Amino acid sequence: MSEKFKQILSKYEGISSEEYSRAEKHAKEKSILIVHSFEELNIGDTNKIFELYSRLYNLKFVYLEKMSIAPNILKLLPSSIVRKYKVIPVDKVGNHLILAMMNPSDLKLLDMIRFKTKFLAKPVLASKNAISKVIEKKFRPESIAIDVDASVEVGVQKKDQVRASIGDDNSQSGDDGPIIKLFNQILVQCLARDASDIHIEPYEKIFRVRMRIDGALSLIVSPPKNYIGPLITRVKIMAGLNIAQKRLPQDGNIRVSISEKPVDFRVNTVPTQHGEKVVLRILDKSALQVDMTKLGFEADDFKKFFSSIQEPYGMVLVTGPTGSGKTTTLYSALSQLNKISKNIMTAEDPVEYNLEGINQVHVNPSIGLDFSSALRAFLRQDPDIIMVGEIRDKETGEIGIKAALTGHLVLSTLHTNSAADTIVRLAQMGLESFNLVAALNSIVAQRLARKLCPSCKIEDDKVGPEQLIDLGINSKYAQSMVVYRGKGCSSCNKTGYKGRTAIHEVMVINDKIRDGIMRGLSSMDLKKIALETGMRTLRQNALNKLARGETDVGEVVANTSSDHK
Repeated sequence: MSEKFKQILSKYEGISSEEYSRAEKHAKEKSILIVHSFEELNIGDTNKIFELYSRLYNLKFVYLEKMSIAPNILKLLPSSIVRKYKVIPVDKVGNHLILAMMNPSDLKLLDMIRFKTKFLAKPVLASKNAISKVIEKKFRPESIAIDVDASVEVGVQKKDQVRASIGDDNSQSGDDGPIIKLFNQILVQCLARDASDIHIEPYEKIFRVRMRIDGALSLIVSPPKNYIGPLITRVKIMAGLNIAQKRLPQDGNIRVSISEKPVDFRVNTVPTQHGEKVVLRILDKSALQVDMTKLGFEADDFKKFFSSIQEPYGMVLVTGPTGSGKTTTLYSALSQLNKISKNIMTAEDPVEYNLEGINQVHVNPSIGLDFSSALRAFLRQDPDIIMVGEIRDKETGEIGIKAALTGHLVLSTLHTNSAADTIVRLAQMGLESFNLVAALNSIVAQRLARKLCPSCKIEDDKVGPEQLIDLGINSKYAQSMVVYRGKGCSSCNKTGYKGRTAIHEVMVINDKIRDGIMRGLSSMDLKKIALETGMRTLRQNALNKLARGETDVGEVVANTSSDHK
């Protein structure tokens, strides 16, 4: 049957043998149906693939996003089962409960649901994304609600009590003060909306809380101004900070349990003109993307990057601005390399996620433990693979190159605009050209672009062929190319975007590029050589995603520059 499905996809969707094999392998590794593998890998038209699969295997496929499910039907299945097993009750016919599932053949799950609900379970197939959206929309905590009270009392905890237990709205005690309820709900909403940061900001006349969702800040709530002091005090107590110190920046951590899920937040305060601003960075390990196949690489770029980190020694650099996903890419590479036979050591500032089986060091320059001193120590620890959070100076760069040249694989990051610029930056630091050509395996420049919301994506008729040609699309394709934009819906909080994808520029250091480095060529000349030898630029990668309808023109322009500049 799998061979039959392969033939059907090739005939009706143009899926190549290589793409099918990749999806098949992914499905086996994840123990999921192959249709969900195509969905997760973003290969082909998801809905069409699901339709073809359901016809072949005589399954009923439902478009959850188009269904209006009655509230009384949703209540027929406990939310704990819905969330854990990703199954949605969509209808009831007599004693039969119709269930939208990722795997309608999961008899064990169907028997368990029948035992729990006393209904006969009748499964139908649905996409993973559609199921997740319904769960997020229908089974998540309600929006923040604030009881305005001019007299606010703050429940002070013991200084060493930095753990909070946060459940759904219904679990909130009626005795909790409005400040505790407000902060708990902010944390719950942060997780529910897949936010990366929370900003608590006091101003002269207003007080606001914003969250960074898909890279953009959104206003979540503007509490009464008299909430400022108590809320910031609440945060500082939970983070183990000095509540009396308001004139100096402070760093701390909060660990909470949200719906029985442990989540860590990194907390930083800074004094501003109108009070302390607090930023919380969510460190949700379960949300960390360590599957390299889901990082957004184009297939050929993925092969190049994967090959470079499989080398026994050498240096691999990931570059880009702050917030471009460099750490995620490095963690994904380390997870791929993490084997019992390898000694992996990292120097980070700070350690954002704990990775089992990897020796992670939090550098602290104030006590003399900076990147360079940590690297020196690593070389006496018999390492196989070293990751240094960032090459900030000549000393760190020289030690990293020395490690790469003496039989170690070294991974690190730099803040540069492109792969070619990285080579010039290293040379400007004072690193010798002959060491660079010997040590470098590859350089990956990276950006994060927002993905269009699949629920409200529509054709963008305001973008014409001339604009596409200006962006870099070949005139032959620009005439017939269709681009999209997000209209905005409840699923994406009216933004038109849902999630982010990485855009990459992978430069493999080959002999021609090495020759250019030795001759001291400019970044533009090095880029030309790389393009001649098969490199795809950030702009070209972004245009591929534009052509597939994954993002829009605005994100292409915002995250990449023209190749002709």
